[in-house]
Amino acid sequence: MKPTLVITHLPDRAVGIVRRALHAAGCEVIDRNPGDAHALPAPEEIGGIVTLGGRQSATRVDQDAFLAAEVELLAAALDRGLPILGMCLGAQLLAVAAGGQVSYSGVMNAGWPEMALLPAATGDPLFGAFPPRLPVLKWHEDIIKPPAGAVELATTPGPGAALFRVGECAWGSQAHLELNESMLIEGWTVDPDDVAEIEGAGHHIEEFRAASRGHLVTQMAAALPMFTAFGRLAASTPSFA
Repeated sequence: MKPTLVITHLPDRAVGIVRRALHAAGCEVIDRNPGDAHALPAPEEIGGIVTLGGRQSATRVDQDAFLAAEVELLAAALDRGLPILGMCLGAQLLAVAAGGQVSYSGVMNAGWPEMALLPAATGDPLFGAFPPRLPVLKWHEDIIKPPAGAVELATTPGPGAALFRVGECAWGSQAHLELNESMLIEGWTVDPDDVAEIEGAGHHIEEFRAASRGHLVTQMAAALPMFTAFGRLAASTPSFA
């Protein structure tokens, strides 16, 4: 079995519920981060990719050597039919790799909007079992226009695509479905820079943190089996792929 690659872009390298879910699916997990000395693996060395959020921008891939290499890897993985799952920045990079567009919205979009599944999500291997409506954590300035031929699976209020699939086994979520309490409540909502962004988006931080505790339980209940389903796809990648 080939390992599943998890790409983080923040210095804390937090992965939320992702590693737990992948291990439950029987995946070996390897990690990469812009701070690593090791290069990203070749597509033939891995069974799938989970790529998470960060402060970098997919609108400036040509100015960031790590992001440029990641987009190249994602494009090669798409060509090979490897399973890919992107969260926030990861979804934006997937869109770029697949020929879509990412643009700067001009404002910070942060909060817990309700995600509503579209009919196209029925039967989807990852999101077909999601609740029809679910509060999800969105925290982004850039917005996604998926590539031609991509399937939009859900919508949220606000600009840009919320959830899409490229081909048969690559998904992008603008929402941070990877979060757990350690990552959000004990991490992002106490970091001074992150607090400034939340308050700049119109929230009082204590009210936002309190609301997040409840919403996060609901989001995690839906997201954990979704990541596990992705892990099963990655674990079943043929050795010759």
